[in-house]
Amino acid sequence: MTYTLNELAEVLGKLVNGGIRFVVIGDTVVQLALKTGEFDGDIDIFALEPSPLAEEEKYIRIAEKHGWGYGSTEIGTPRLIARTSRGEIVIEVYENFMDIEIPYEILENARSINIKGVKIKLLRPEEYIVLKARQGVDLEKVSRYIKELKKIDLKTILKTIKYYPDDEQELIKNRLRSIGLKI
Repeated sequence: MTYTLNELAEVLGKLVNGGIRFVVIGDTVVQLALKTGEFDGDIDIFALEPSPLAEEEKYIRIAEKHGWGYGSTEIGTPRLIARTSRGEIVIEVYENFMDIEIPYEILENARSINIKGVKIKLLRPEEYIVLKARQGVDLEKVSRYIKELKKIDLKTILKTIKYYPDDEQELIKNRLRSIGLKI
């Protein structure tokens, strides 16, 4: 399903008003940077608090309050199915657990933006690109995003890579080189 900027603001606003502090980490980051106006896919967020594993009940209560569906991601964290006037938007909630590893410095540096009166934090597209390269997934999509974005700040890419352990940095760089980034 596709959804609009208004719908994005509506569902994220309900999380903010429910006391969830988070950083948007997924494709939505790039879609916002591209100013497409239409969004697709789920919304991936990294929960700063409360912990989606230790305090899952908080997420369940938010889903119940708004009449949303509730389930689990493939790693066992909350998956909310937000209902809007036009359909559903899936929100997957993550924290550093299993193969999800986002260094604190990246989350701390997340920028704040205002979407239709809702203040949210999100990664920069370059940080998203590094996360995907580290995971080694969706590299074809990342390559397409790089072309669509037209301008990539290589300093931000290199700075973000340095937040990962030394033994992972070269792997990340090699994956980025494999999709055409000259770093």
